[in-house]
Amino acid sequence: MRKGAFARPLAALVGAVLALTVVLPAGSPPAAAMSFGQGLTVSGDFKGVGHAQIASLYDLSEDLSLRIDVLDRSGTTDTFTKEQWTIWGPGSFDVSRAKAVAVDVDGDGKDDIVVLYKDGPTAVRLLVFRSTGSSFQYLGAWWQSSGYAFDRVAAMLAGSFSAAGHRGILLVYQYDGYDMRIHYLESDGTKFVYNGNAGVYDSGVGQYDTARARFAVGRFTRTSGFDQLAAVYQYPNYRIRIQVFDPSPSGLVPLNGWAGLYDSGEGQYDVTKMKIVAGDVDGDGKSDLVSLYSYGDGSARVQLFTGASGLQPVGGVGGIAYLPPGTLDWATTALLAGDWNGDHKADLATLEARDDGTTHAGMLLSSGATLTFKGDTWVTPANEVSSLACGSGCWPLSGLPLSASPNDPARRALAVRIDNSISARPHYGISQADMVFEMLVEGNITRLDAIFHREDPGTLGNIRSARLSDRYITPMVRGALVYSGATIEETDAIRRDAAVGAFYDMNANYVNAGYYRVPFRVGPYNEFTSSGAVRDALDRMPGGGDAVTIPHWDFLKAATHPATIGGFEASVPASTITIPYRAGATVEYDYDATSGTYARYQDNGAGMQREVDAANNVAIAARNVVVIHTDIWQTNIIEDIYQSRGLDMNLIGTGRAEIFRDGRRVDGVWARATIYDPFHFYTTVGERVYLAPGQTWIHPVYQDWTIASR
Repeated sequence: MRKGAFARPLAALVGAVLALTVVLPAGSPPAAAMSFGQGLTVSGDFKGVGHAQIASLYDLSEDLSLRIDVLDRSGTTDTFTKEQWTIWGPGSFDVSRAKAVAVDVDGDGKDDIVVLYKDGPTAVRLLVFRSTGSSFQYLGAWWQSSGYAFDRVAAMLAGSFSAAGHRGILLVYQYDGYDMRIHYLESDGTKFVYNGNAGVYDSGVGQYDTARARFAVGRFTRTSGFDQLAAVYQYPNYRIRIQVFDPSPSGLVPLNGWAGLYDSGEGQYDVTKMKIVAGDVDGDGKSDLVSLYSYGDGSARVQLFTGASGLQPVGGVGGIAYLPPGTLDWATTALLAGDWNGDHKADLATLEARDDGTTHAGMLLSSGATLTFKGDTWVTPANEVSSLACGSGCWPLSGLPLSASPNDPARRALAVRIDNSISARPHYGISQADMVFEMLVEGNITRLDAIFHREDPGTLGNIRSARLSDRYITPMVRGALVYSGATIEETDAIRRDAAVGAFYDMNANYVNAGYYRVPFRVGPYNEFTSSGAVRDALDRMPGGGDAVTIPHWDFLKAATHPATIGGFEASVPASTITIPYRAGATVEYDYDATSGTYARYQDNGAGMQREVDAANNVAIAARNVVVIHTDIWQTNIIEDIYQSRGLDMNLIGTGRAEIFRDGRRVDGVWARATIYDPFHFYTTVGERVYLAPGQTWIHPVYQDWTIASR
């Protein structure tokens, strides 16, 4: 086992104090554009009273200000009360450049907050916010490095791992070649010092992909002594192993090697659907691991892996608690562990950041054997709800004001499958779409899922066959799938979905929805219809004309806004974007600062051609371009006479994303709980990213694709 090494010698690093000034605002605080649950949330005993509280570091109004508020259990009730502990003014702190943990750095019995702050690509500092019991006192930087990459830190955790008994910070660091190293910085009460002999681990090249792991700190195999590091690691075929790393004089040692303490076997767990924390839930003195596991129907289960049983799961995959669909949105919920009531058994808290800008805090209270959920134990007050977000007064899929169209926002949306081959261009009707998904299909060509809710194009085309990916988009818009046939396998899958009410099946082979062939194109590029004809057919179907509520995407309220608000504080300029599809399909977007929109160009075999809607001669002018990286794989479905095999993809869970808006770029993450939910986008530290009102183009692509911009 080798010891991990920093990029540069520690002796060459000099501490520095962050030049920030605390500014107390006059009167009431401004409305927060970033909610409590969207901030950096940590739990600890910040008051030193024998039970835990929750702290969140978040931006007051998305102007690089900072607010640290604390939730504490209110008396003997199972509710939280919020206290305001720290406020800094505009331009003082960028939450998107920070990771945070709670740890008692000075040994006074009160947990403090330590922030890893990104100053540049390889420049970081550890900033300390010391708890006084009623506020956080900023003590400056206790360590800094000009050779440490913030973006390579997969996890930041706190614990005690050395004989000195001091508390410290573990940084799980991903090197090239799947080499994981764990660095330990220990507090001596005034600064953090790198301890080269304790808490350091090097997996070796080709051994560890931190993106496949979730980490937590506790005492999992004993009731006293040093802390241990637990890693839940995803193996192929939905198999996890739980590995525990124990401190030793030569560094962290994995107990039982790579086999770990628990092996689930295949087909059991998907770590991308697990939010994991550690705490002594059963009160036996050993730490347990707790997972909040997401299911496709919107439900969640609480799974308990107990230290008493060697981290075996209690109740198997089914867990010990069930949260029915609608209880919370897993994708936007933070999970924390802490003893909220002082009974020496760890409880949980869920912090759900909702579309309306509120945070809803729930408790999962431990009896020692069970966890009982209580919702809405605290909710963001009305005067602190985001002033940036577009709400009920806007169209849910474009963010434009409801007054921008006379149509009924309670009607279903149409998801129209449009061909995108060179012979099928130009397209008809797409300039009036709220959003357009460009989907990879067989042979890595693309087709479009154009979503129409606000407007009704008179001509739509050309209409082509459906694919499996349509099944993951149409339920989100409570919609009708407009298409012309599919393979036997795909048709069967679509019919099954329609039978359970996921969406309405408007197959041109079976539904009279005004489909017709045009004389100016050869088949199969000549099938068209109109929005009005499809809606007439939909209204004739049982329930097709019923009122629905389409969930809102995250749009800014104002069409004219500063380019760096709404999660774009750490954005970089990006006026030209390239989506690297195959020849004949490559896409480019060019930003026009005057209109605030992106012109779309696509390879037509002889060069890049501007995308113009042939129905009305309107050039495509997108306000947002979003790239979603996900798993895409080849199926056994034969799509054409050339034996091309169809593709399938994952469009729930989380993954890497690039969001382009206002001529700028943010590299972040996407999150989606179920096929019925919208996509949400966040910075890498969890700050919600908002889109500009108007048309959005979304590109799900392979995990390893690089999206170039300049």
